[in-house]
Amino acid sequence: MATSIKAFKIELYQEHLEEASFLYQQRLSLLHNPAISWRDVGEFEERLEAHIDALVVGEELALEICKKQALDGDFGELFAAVCVFCRQMQANLLAEVFRTLDYQDKEKLRAVVDAVKYEFPAPWNDYCAKALSGSSPSLLPILATLCGYKRLPLGEHLHRLMLATSSSKTDVNLIWAIGRLKFESSHQTLQPFLRHEDEALCSAALISLLHLGDYRALESCYLLVQTKSWPYIAFGLGGSRSASNILRDAISYGRADPDCLLALGLLGDLAALKSIHTCLDQPNLAESAALALNLITGADLYEEAFIPEPIDEDELFEHELKAYREENKVPTRADGKPFGTTVVRLSEDPERWKSWFSENASRFQPEKRYRNGKLYSPVCLLENLASEKTPYRLRELAYEELVIRYNADFSFEVDMPVHSQLAAINKLSAWVNENNIRFQAGCWYFACRLVQ
Repeated sequence: MATSIKAFKIELYQEHLEEASFLYQQRLSLLHNPAISWRDVGEFEERLEAHIDALVVGEELALEICKKQALDGDFGELFAAVCVFCRQMQANLLAEVFRTLDYQDKEKLRAVVDAVKYEFPAPWNDYCAKALSGSSPSLLPILATLCGYKRLPLGEHLHRLMLATSSSKTDVNLIWAIGRLKFESSHQTLQPFLRHEDEALCSAALISLLHLGDYRALESCYLLVQTKSWPYIAFGLGGSRSASNILRDAISYGRADPDCLLALGLLGDLAALKSIHTCLDQPNLAESAALALNLITGADLYEEAFIPEPIDEDELFEHELKAYREENKVPTRADGKPFGTTVVRLSEDPERWKSWFSENASRFQPEKRYRNGKLYSPVCLLENLASEKTPYRLRELAYEELVIRYNADFSFEVDMPVHSQLAAINKLSAWVNENNIRFQAGCWYFACRLVQ
Protein backbone atom coordinates (compact mmCIF):
# COMPACT_ATOMS: atom_id res chain seq x y z
CA MET A 1 0.00 0.00 0.00
CA ALA A 2 1.37 3.43 -0.99
CA THR A 3 2.52 5.46 2.03
CA SER A 4 3.19 8.75 0.24
CA ILE A 5 2.08 10.70 -2.81
CA LYS A 6 5.32 9.80 -4.59
CA ALA A 7 4.94 6.10 -3.81
CA PHE A 8 1.35 6.26 -5.05
CA LYS A 9 2.45 7.85 -8.33
CA ILE A 10 5.20 5.28 -8.79
CA GLU A 11 2.67 2.44 -8.41
CA LEU A 12 0.33 4.26 -10.79
CA TYR A 13 2.98 4.67 -13.50
CA GLN A 14 4.05 1.05 -13.08
CA GLU A 15 0.44 0.01 -13.63
CA HIS A 16 0.24 2.18 -16.75
CA LEU A 17 3.35 0.46 -18.11
CA GLU A 18 1.98 -2.99 -17.32
CA GLU A 19 -1.34 -2.21 -19.00
CA ALA A 20 0.42 -0.67 -21.99
CA SER A 21 2.54 -3.80 -22.28
CA PHE A 22 -0.52 -6.04 -22.23
CA LEU A 23 -2.35 -3.97 -24.85
CA TYR A 24 0.69 -3.78 -27.14
CA GLN A 25 1.04 -7.56 -27.04
CA GLN A 26 -2.69 -7.94 -27.66
CA ARG A 27 -2.44 -5.63 -30.64
CA LEU A 28 0.35 -7.71 -32.16
CA SER A 29 -1.73 -10.87 -31.89
CA LEU A 30 -4.84 -9.20 -33.30
CA LEU A 31 -3.10 -7.83 -36.40
CA HIS A 32 -2.96 -11.32 -37.91
CA ASN A 33 -6.16 -12.72 -36.40
CA PRO A 34 -8.53 -13.44 -39.31
CA ALA A 35 -11.52 -13.26 -36.96
CA ILE A 36 -10.78 -9.62 -36.07
CA SER A 37 -11.37 -6.72 -38.45
CA TRP A 38 -8.38 -4.41 -38.85
CA ARG A 39 -10.62 -1.50 -37.83
CA ASP A 40 -11.49 -3.23 -34.55
CA VAL A 41 -7.81 -3.19 -33.61
CA GLY A 42 -8.28 0.57 -33.23
CA GLU A 43 -10.19 0.00 -29.97
CA PHE A 44 -7.10 -1.58 -28.41
CA GLU A 45 -4.91 1.18 -29.81
CA GLU A 46 -7.08 3.83 -28.15
CA ARG A 47 -6.71 2.10 -24.80
CA LEU A 48 -2.97 1.74 -25.33
CA GLU A 49 -2.74 5.43 -26.23
CA ALA A 50 -4.43 6.42 -22.96
CA HIS A 51 -1.77 4.65 -20.90
CA ILE A 52 1.14 6.06 -22.91
CA ASP A 53 -0.36 9.54 -22.68
CA ALA A 54 -0.63 9.18 -18.90
CA LEU A 55 3.07 8.33 -18.76
CA VAL A 56 3.92 11.36 -20.89
CA VAL A 57 1.91 13.59 -18.57
CA GLY A 58 3.79 12.09 -15.61
CA GLU A 59 6.95 13.89 -16.73
CA GLU A 60 10.15 13.31 -14.69
CA LEU A 61 8.91 10.65 -12.30
CA ALA A 62 7.23 8.70 -15.09
CA LEU A 63 10.39 9.01 -17.16
CA GLU A 64 12.40 7.45 -14.35
CA ILE A 65 9.99 4.51 -14.16
CA CYS A 66 10.10 4.12 -17.96
CA LYS A 67 13.91 4.27 -17.96
CA LYS A 68 14.09 1.48 -15.38
CA GLN A 69 11.55 -0.76 -17.12
CA ALA A 70 13.17 -0.21 -20.50
CA LEU A 71 16.07 -2.15 -18.99
CA ASP A 72 14.28 -4.57 -16.68
CA GLY A 73 10.75 -4.92 -18.07
CA ASP A 74 9.26 -7.14 -20.76
CA PHE A 75 9.16 -6.22 -24.45
CA GLY A 76 5.74 -4.56 -24.13
CA GLU A 77 7.00 -2.26 -21.39
CA LEU A 78 10.03 -1.50 -23.56
CA PHE A 79 7.70 -0.48 -26.40
CA ALA A 80 5.75 1.88 -24.14
CA ALA A 81 8.93 3.35 -22.63
CA VAL A 82 10.44 4.12 -26.04
CA CYS A 83 7.16 5.77 -27.13
CA VAL A 84 7.40 8.02 -24.07
CA PHE A 85 11.06 8.85 -24.74
CA CYS A 86 10.21 9.92 -28.29
CA ARG A 87 7.23 12.05 -27.26
CA GLN A 88 9.24 13.68 -24.49
CA MET A 89 12.11 14.31 -26.95
CA GLN A 90 14.52 12.40 -24.70
CA ALA A 91 17.20 11.57 -27.28
CA ASN A 92 19.68 10.53 -24.60
CA LEU A 93 17.25 7.93 -23.20
CA LEU A 94 16.56 6.55 -26.68
CA ALA A 95 20.30 6.34 -27.31
CA GLU A 96 20.65 4.40 -24.06
CA VAL A 97 18.03 1.91 -25.29
CA PHE A 98 19.98 1.47 -28.52
CA ARG A 99 23.19 0.91 -26.53
CA THR A 100 21.80 -1.67 -24.10
CA LEU A 101 19.33 -3.51 -26.35
CA ASP A 102 19.86 -7.22 -26.89
CA TYR A 103 19.59 -7.27 -30.68
CA GLN A 104 19.24 -11.07 -30.66
CA ASP A 105 16.01 -10.77 -28.67
CA LYS A 106 13.52 -10.60 -31.54
CA GLU A 107 10.59 -9.52 -29.37
CA LYS A 108 12.46 -6.59 -27.84
CA LEU A 109 13.97 -5.61 -31.18
CA ARG A 110 10.53 -5.52 -32.76
CA ALA A 111 9.17 -3.50 -29.82
CA VAL A 112 11.85 -0.85 -30.32
CA VAL A 113 11.36 -0.82 -34.09
CA ASP A 114 7.60 -0.39 -33.68
CA ALA A 115 7.90 2.38 -31.11
CA VAL A 116 10.46 4.30 -33.17
CA LYS A 117 8.59 4.04 -36.46
CA TYR A 118 5.32 5.17 -34.83
CA GLU A 119 6.70 7.92 -32.62
CA PHE A 120 10.03 9.19 -34.01
CA PRO A 121 9.85 13.01 -33.85
CA ALA A 122 10.35 14.93 -37.10
CA PRO A 123 12.94 17.29 -35.50
CA TRP A 124 15.21 14.24 -35.08
CA ASN A 125 15.41 13.47 -38.82
CA ASP A 126 18.85 15.06 -39.10
CA TYR A 127 20.07 12.87 -36.25
CA CYS A 128 18.85 9.84 -38.19
CA ALA A 129 20.94 10.90 -41.20
CA LYS A 130 24.02 11.23 -38.99
CA ALA A 131 23.34 7.90 -37.33
CA LEU A 132 23.16 6.17 -40.72
CA SER A 133 26.61 7.50 -41.55
CA GLY A 134 28.23 6.06 -38.45
CA SER A 135 25.83 3.48 -37.06
CA SER A 136 26.80 0.04 -35.94
CA PRO A 137 25.47 -2.88 -38.02
CA SER A 138 23.19 -3.94 -35.20
CA LEU A 139 21.34 -0.61 -35.33
CA LEU A 140 20.71 -0.82 -39.07
CA PRO A 141 17.37 -2.75 -38.94
CA ILE A 142 15.88 -0.01 -36.75
CA LEU A 143 17.16 2.94 -38.79
CA ALA A 144 16.37 1.39 -42.18
CA THR A 145 12.84 0.47 -41.14
CA LEU A 146 12.33 3.97 -39.74
CA CYS A 147 13.44 5.58 -43.03
CA GLY A 148 11.20 3.39 -45.15
CA TYR A 149 8.20 3.60 -42.85
CA LYS A 150 8.34 7.38 -42.40
CA ARG A 151 9.48 7.92 -46.01
CA LEU A 152 12.39 10.01 -44.74
CA PRO A 153 14.29 11.53 -47.71
CA LEU A 154 17.42 9.57 -46.90
CA GLY A 155 17.56 7.21 -49.87
CA GLU A 156 21.07 8.35 -50.78
CA HIS A 157 22.29 7.57 -47.26
CA LEU A 158 20.78 4.08 -47.44
CA HIS A 159 22.24 3.53 -50.89
CA ARG A 160 25.74 4.47 -49.72
CA LEU A 161 25.31 2.20 -46.73
CA MET A 162 24.36 -0.71 -48.97
CA LEU A 163 27.40 -0.09 -51.19
CA ALA A 164 29.62 -0.11 -48.12
CA THR A 165 28.14 -3.33 -46.72
CA SER A 166 29.15 -6.74 -48.00
CA SER A 167 26.27 -8.66 -49.56
CA SER A 168 26.59 -11.36 -46.91
CA LYS A 169 25.82 -8.80 -44.20
CA THR A 170 23.12 -6.78 -45.96
CA ASP A 171 19.92 -6.49 -43.94
CA VAL A 172 16.58 -7.19 -45.62
CA ASN A 173 15.14 -4.04 -44.01
CA LEU A 174 17.69 -1.94 -45.88
CA ILE A 175 16.61 -3.36 -49.24
CA TRP A 176 12.93 -2.93 -48.29
CA ALA A 177 13.50 0.70 -47.30
CA ILE A 178 15.29 1.57 -50.55
CA GLY A 179 12.28 0.29 -52.46
CA ARG A 180 9.92 2.33 -50.29
CA LEU A 181 11.96 5.48 -50.91
CA LYS A 182 12.29 4.73 -54.66
CA PHE A 183 15.91 5.81 -54.78
CA GLU A 184 16.57 5.62 -58.53
CA SER A 185 20.35 5.10 -58.35
CA SER A 186 19.82 1.77 -56.60
CA HIS A 187 18.89 -0.26 -59.70
CA GLN A 188 22.36 -1.66 -60.34
CA THR A 189 23.08 -2.11 -56.64
CA LEU A 190 19.94 -4.18 -56.13
CA GLN A 191 20.32 -6.37 -59.22
CA PRO A 192 23.01 -8.72 -57.80
CA PHE A 193 20.74 -9.60 -54.90
CA LEU A 194 18.43 -11.45 -57.32
CA ARG A 195 21.07 -14.20 -57.29
CA HIS A 196 21.84 -14.07 -53.57
CA GLU A 197 21.87 -17.31 -51.56
CA ASP A 198 19.47 -15.77 -49.00
CA GLU A 199 16.05 -15.99 -50.65
CA ALA A 200 14.56 -13.38 -48.31
CA LEU A 201 17.03 -10.87 -49.75
CA CYS A 202 16.24 -12.04 -53.29
CA SER A 203 12.52 -11.48 -52.81
CA ALA A 204 12.98 -8.10 -51.12
CA ALA A 205 15.31 -6.94 -53.89
CA LEU A 206 12.91 -7.97 -56.66
CA ILE A 207 9.95 -6.22 -55.05
CA SER A 208 12.05 -3.10 -54.44
CA LEU A 209 13.08 -3.13 -58.10
CA LEU A 210 9.39 -3.32 -59.03
CA HIS A 211 8.80 -0.25 -56.86
CA LEU A 212 11.53 1.44 -58.91
CA GLY A 213 9.65 0.58 -62.12
CA ASP A 214 12.15 -2.04 -63.33
CA TYR A 215 10.10 -4.53 -65.34
CA ARG A 216 13.24 -6.15 -66.76
CA ALA A 217 14.09 -7.36 -63.26
CA LEU A 218 10.90 -9.41 -63.31
CA GLU A 219 11.62 -10.75 -66.80
CA SER A 220 15.13 -11.74 -65.71
CA CYS A 221 13.53 -14.17 -63.24
CA TYR A 222 11.44 -16.06 -65.82
CA LEU A 223 13.94 -18.93 -65.98
CA LEU A 224 14.80 -18.73 -62.29
CA VAL A 225 11.18 -19.21 -61.23
CA GLN A 226 11.18 -22.64 -62.83
CA THR A 227 13.37 -23.90 -60.01
CA LYS A 228 12.82 -21.31 -57.25
CA SER A 229 9.62 -20.28 -55.51
CA TRP A 230 10.68 -16.96 -53.95
CA PRO A 231 9.74 -14.88 -57.06
CA TYR A 232 6.12 -16.09 -57.00
CA ILE A 233 4.64 -13.16 -55.06
CA ALA A 234 6.55 -10.59 -57.12
CA PHE A 235 5.13 -12.21 -60.28
CA GLY A 236 1.66 -11.69 -58.84
CA LEU A 237 2.36 -8.07 -57.93
CA GLY A 238 3.82 -6.92 -61.21
CA GLY A 239 3.55 -9.68 -63.80
CA SER A 240 1.42 -9.98 -66.93
CA ARG A 241 -0.36 -12.89 -68.62
CA SER A 242 3.01 -14.49 -69.37
CA ALA A 243 3.67 -14.61 -65.60
CA SER A 244 0.33 -16.34 -65.16
CA ASN A 245 1.36 -18.97 -67.71
CA ILE A 246 4.60 -19.63 -65.82
CA LEU A 247 2.78 -20.02 -62.50
CA ARG A 248 0.24 -22.37 -64.06
CA ASP A 249 3.14 -24.49 -65.29
CA ALA A 250 4.37 -24.67 -61.69
CA ILE A 251 1.05 -26.28 -60.76
CA SER A 252 1.22 -28.69 -63.70
CA TYR A 253 4.71 -29.85 -62.70
CA GLY A 254 3.87 -30.20 -59.01
CA ARG A 255 5.95 -27.21 -57.91
CA ALA A 256 3.10 -25.08 -56.59
CA ASP A 257 3.03 -23.78 -53.04
CA PRO A 258 0.62 -21.37 -51.27
CA ASP A 259 2.51 -18.33 -52.63
CA CYS A 260 2.15 -19.62 -56.19
CA LEU A 261 -1.63 -19.85 -55.79
CA LEU A 262 -1.85 -16.48 -54.08
CA ALA A 263 0.15 -14.92 -56.92
CA LEU A 264 -2.28 -16.38 -59.47
CA GLY A 265 -5.13 -14.92 -57.44
CA LEU A 266 -3.45 -11.53 -57.58
CA LEU A 267 -2.96 -11.77 -61.34
CA GLY A 268 -6.66 -12.41 -61.88
CA ASP A 269 -6.22 -14.38 -65.10
CA LEU A 270 -9.37 -16.40 -65.81
CA ALA A 271 -7.27 -18.99 -67.65
CA ALA A 272 -5.75 -19.94 -64.29
CA LEU A 273 -9.05 -20.88 -62.64
CA LYS A 274 -8.95 -24.50 -63.77
CA SER A 275 -5.36 -24.97 -62.57
CA ILE A 276 -6.13 -23.39 -59.21
CA HIS A 277 -9.27 -25.52 -58.88
CA THR A 278 -7.22 -28.73 -59.16
CA CYS A 279 -5.37 -27.73 -55.96
CA LEU A 280 -8.52 -27.86 -53.84
CA ASP A 281 -7.96 -31.60 -53.53
CA GLN A 282 -4.52 -31.14 -51.95
CA PRO A 283 -4.69 -30.58 -48.17
CA ASN A 284 -1.59 -28.37 -48.09
CA LEU A 285 -2.88 -26.15 -50.91
CA ALA A 286 -6.67 -26.16 -50.47
CA GLU A 287 -6.88 -23.07 -48.28
CA SER A 288 -4.68 -21.01 -50.63
CA ALA A 289 -6.55 -22.30 -53.66
CA ALA A 290 -9.89 -21.20 -52.20
CA LEU A 291 -8.43 -17.78 -51.39
CA ALA A 292 -7.06 -17.38 -54.93
CA LEU A 293 -10.35 -18.41 -56.51
CA ASN A 294 -12.22 -15.93 -54.36
CA LEU A 295 -9.77 -13.13 -55.15
CA ILE A 296 -10.51 -13.55 -58.83
CA THR A 297 -14.23 -14.30 -58.74
CA GLY A 298 -15.52 -12.56 -55.62
CA ALA A 299 -17.82 -15.59 -55.20
CA ASP A 300 -17.68 -15.45 -51.38
CA LEU A 301 -18.46 -19.15 -51.02
CA TYR A 302 -18.15 -19.90 -47.32
CA GLU A 303 -18.60 -23.08 -45.31
CA GLU A 304 -18.41 -24.29 -41.75
CA ALA A 305 -15.50 -26.64 -41.10
CA PHE A 306 -14.36 -28.53 -38.02
CA ILE A 307 -10.63 -28.11 -37.35
CA PRO A 308 -9.45 -30.91 -35.03
CA GLU A 309 -7.06 -30.01 -32.25
CA PRO A 310 -3.53 -31.37 -32.87
CA ILE A 311 -2.74 -34.50 -30.88
CA ASP A 312 0.08 -34.18 -28.36
CA GLU A 313 0.86 -37.70 -27.15
CA ASP A 314 2.63 -36.37 -24.06
CA GLU A 315 -0.67 -34.94 -22.82
CA LEU A 316 -2.72 -38.14 -23.26
CA PHE A 317 -3.68 -40.52 -20.46
CA GLU A 318 -2.32 -44.03 -20.81
CA HIS A 319 -5.60 -45.51 -22.05
CA GLU A 320 -6.04 -42.64 -24.51
CA LEU A 321 -2.53 -43.10 -25.83
CA LYS A 322 -3.07 -46.84 -26.31
CA ALA A 323 -6.35 -46.27 -28.19
CA TYR A 324 -4.76 -43.58 -30.33
CA ARG A 325 -1.74 -45.68 -31.30
CA GLU A 326 -3.52 -49.00 -31.78
CA GLU A 327 -6.90 -47.89 -33.14
CA ASN A 328 -6.15 -44.35 -34.33
CA LYS A 329 -8.92 -43.28 -31.94
CA VAL A 330 -8.65 -39.64 -30.89
CA PRO A 331 -9.61 -38.39 -27.41
CA THR A 332 -13.09 -36.89 -27.10
CA ARG A 333 -14.94 -34.47 -24.88
CA ALA A 334 -17.54 -35.58 -22.33
CA ASP A 335 -20.20 -35.35 -25.08
CA GLY A 336 -18.25 -37.78 -27.26
CA LYS A 337 -17.13 -35.14 -29.78
CA PRO A 338 -13.42 -34.75 -30.62
CA PHE A 339 -11.50 -31.70 -29.44
CA GLY A 340 -11.33 -28.91 -31.97
CA THR A 341 -12.95 -25.75 -33.29
CA THR A 342 -15.66 -25.09 -35.85
CA VAL A 343 -14.71 -22.19 -38.11
CA VAL A 344 -16.27 -20.35 -41.03
CA ARG A 345 -13.89 -20.34 -44.00
CA LEU A 346 -13.86 -20.03 -47.77
CA SER A 347 -15.18 -23.24 -49.24
CA GLU A 348 -12.64 -25.89 -50.16
CA ASP A 349 -15.26 -28.08 -51.83
CA PRO A 350 -14.28 -28.61 -55.51
CA GLU A 351 -17.83 -29.50 -56.54
CA ARG A 352 -19.29 -26.35 -55.03
CA TRP A 353 -16.78 -24.18 -56.91
CA LYS A 354 -17.38 -26.10 -60.13
CA SER A 355 -21.12 -25.49 -59.79
CA TRP A 356 -20.54 -21.77 -59.19
CA PHE A 357 -18.34 -21.51 -62.29
CA SER A 358 -21.04 -23.14 -64.42
CA GLU A 359 -23.72 -20.76 -63.15
CA ASN A 360 -21.63 -17.58 -63.44
CA ALA A 361 -19.34 -18.10 -66.44
CA SER A 362 -21.31 -15.65 -68.58
CA ARG A 363 -20.39 -12.78 -66.24
CA PHE A 364 -16.71 -12.90 -67.24
CA GLN A 365 -14.75 -11.88 -70.35
CA PRO A 366 -12.00 -14.45 -71.06
CA GLU A 367 -9.29 -11.98 -72.14
CA LYS A 368 -9.67 -9.70 -69.11
CA ARG A 369 -8.25 -9.93 -65.60
CA TYR A 370 -10.46 -9.80 -62.52
CA ARG A 371 -10.39 -8.93 -58.84
CA ASN A 372 -13.34 -9.56 -56.51
CA GLY A 373 -15.45 -10.60 -59.52
CA LYS A 374 -14.94 -7.18 -61.17
CA LEU A 375 -12.65 -6.01 -63.93
CA TYR A 376 -9.28 -5.36 -62.31
CA SER A 377 -8.68 -1.66 -61.60
CA PRO A 378 -7.39 0.71 -58.90
CA VAL A 379 -10.95 0.79 -57.55
CA CYS A 380 -10.82 -2.96 -56.82
CA LEU A 381 -7.48 -2.64 -55.05
CA LEU A 382 -8.78 0.22 -52.92
CA GLU A 383 -11.76 -1.97 -52.06
CA ASN A 384 -9.40 -4.71 -50.83
CA LEU A 385 -7.43 -2.19 -48.83
CA ALA A 386 -10.45 -0.64 -47.13
CA SER A 387 -12.65 -3.68 -46.57
CA GLU A 388 -12.95 -5.05 -43.05
CA LYS A 389 -13.15 -8.57 -44.53
CA THR A 390 -9.76 -8.43 -46.22
CA PRO A 391 -7.02 -10.38 -44.36
CA TYR A 392 -3.82 -8.64 -43.28
CA ARG A 393 -1.67 -10.25 -46.00
CA LEU A 394 -4.05 -9.33 -48.83
CA ARG A 395 -4.31 -5.73 -47.65
CA GLU A 396 -0.51 -5.58 -47.60
CA LEU A 397 -0.35 -6.87 -51.17
CA ALA A 398 -3.15 -4.61 -52.43
CA TYR A 399 -1.09 -1.59 -51.41
CA GLU A 400 1.96 -3.04 -53.19
CA GLU A 401 -0.14 -3.49 -56.34
CA LEU A 402 -1.36 0.11 -56.25
CA VAL A 403 2.23 1.30 -56.11
CA ILE A 404 3.76 -1.13 -58.60
CA ARG A 405 1.02 -1.13 -61.21
CA TYR A 406 -0.38 2.39 -60.96
CA ASN A 407 2.26 4.50 -59.15
CA ALA A 408 -0.24 5.38 -56.41
CA ASP A 409 2.65 5.94 -54.03
CA PHE A 410 1.15 7.19 -50.79
CA SER A 411 2.77 6.49 -47.44
CA PHE A 412 0.91 3.47 -46.10
CA GLU A 413 1.63 0.28 -44.15
CA VAL A 414 -0.90 -2.25 -42.88
CA ASP A 415 0.51 -2.17 -39.37
CA MET A 416 0.06 1.58 -39.02
CA PRO A 417 -2.26 2.65 -36.21
CA VAL A 418 -5.84 2.51 -37.48
CA HIS A 419 -6.34 6.27 -37.42
CA SER A 420 -3.25 6.68 -39.62
CA GLN A 421 -4.48 3.98 -42.01
CA LEU A 422 -7.85 5.68 -42.35
CA ALA A 423 -6.19 9.00 -43.17
CA ALA A 424 -3.97 7.33 -45.79
CA ILE A 425 -6.92 5.44 -47.31
CA ASN A 426 -8.83 8.72 -47.64
CA LYS A 427 -5.91 10.15 -49.62
CA LEU A 428 -5.70 7.03 -51.75
CA SER A 429 -9.44 7.17 -52.35
CA ALA A 430 -9.18 10.74 -53.62
CA TRP A 431 -6.31 9.69 -55.90
CA VAL A 432 -8.27 6.72 -57.26
CA ASN A 433 -11.34 8.86 -57.93
CA GLU A 434 -9.19 11.29 -59.89
CA ASN A 435 -7.00 8.81 -61.76
CA ASN A 436 -9.07 5.66 -62.32
CA ILE A 437 -10.26 6.95 -65.70
CA ARG A 438 -6.65 6.85 -66.96
CA PHE A 439 -6.59 3.05 -66.85
CA GLN A 440 -8.53 0.45 -68.85
CA ALA A 441 -10.30 -1.87 -66.44
CA GLY A 442 -9.32 -5.51 -66.77
CA CYS A 443 -5.97 -4.83 -68.43
CA TRP A 444 -2.41 -5.50 -67.31
CA TYR A 445 -0.40 -2.50 -66.13
CA PHE A 446 3.07 -1.95 -64.75
CA ALA A 447 4.20 1.53 -63.64
CA CYS A 448 1.15 2.99 -65.44
CA ARG A 449 2.12 1.29 -68.72
CA LEU A 450 0.09 -1.40 -70.46
CA VAL A 451 1.92 -4.74 -70.60
CA GLN A 452 1.09 -8.02 -72.30
